Amino acid sequence: MLWLIILAPVVLIGAIAVYFEKKSGMVPPEGSTDKQLDKMAEVDAQTRKDFGGSNIGPFQ
Repeated sequence: MLWLIILAPVVLIGAIAVYFEKKSGMVPPEGSTDKQLDKMAEVDAQTRKDFGGSNIGPFQ
């Protein structure tokens, strides 16, 4: 029962945050989306190399 008292405010605040995020309707600029995805792929690949991991990931 104690976990319910602790988690209820967390869930409530999370729901409010998601509501306002969707309500604001903010979207990334159309022209920079491809550039951002390419840059994210480069950063992800470099990070994997730096930590000695494989170069396999969602941005291949």
